[in-house]
Amino acid sequence: MPDAWRSIVAAALDAREAHVPFDRAVADLSPAHRGRRPEGVPYSAWELVQHVRLGQADLIAYLEDPAYQAPEWPDDYWPTSAEPPTEAAWDEAVAAVQAGRERLKAWLLEVPDPSATIPWGGSHTYLRTILVALDHEAYHVGQIVLVRRLLGVWAG
Repeated sequence: MPDAWRSIVAAALDAREAHVPFDRAVADLSPAHRGRRPEGVPYSAWELVQHVRLGQADLIAYLEDPAYQAPEWPDDYWPTSAEPPTEAAWDEAVAAVQAGRERLKAWLLEVPDPSATIPWGGSHTYLRTILVALDHEAYHVGQIVLVRRLLGVWAG
């Protein structure tokens, strides 16, 4: 994989060009709104942030662990409550997503051949797994923005 492609994909993990980045979507959301589900929406911002964190952590484990075992779907990929259990839980989840994004970028830049098949991953490649993480985060960032709009707490 040419270095130019690595840079392009690494930059896409920051998602600053095509849509709202994760960091902007979660910024300045008051604790009072983090666990609220807008009418007709089955999730809160907390549920979405925690889901992104859990999914991202799973994909990183898949990249790194030869003894990888998939968590149970859907129970291990979603929080059990619409509200964060503590204010610190929100901050920790946001920080974990940010750190996970940095870990994925490092993986992309460090792995000798991102297009190589993960030895324990069947036909999946490192690049495919990183792109799944990128796509997953972007999809749910859009939902976080929608939740905030419906709650009337999105300044755009």
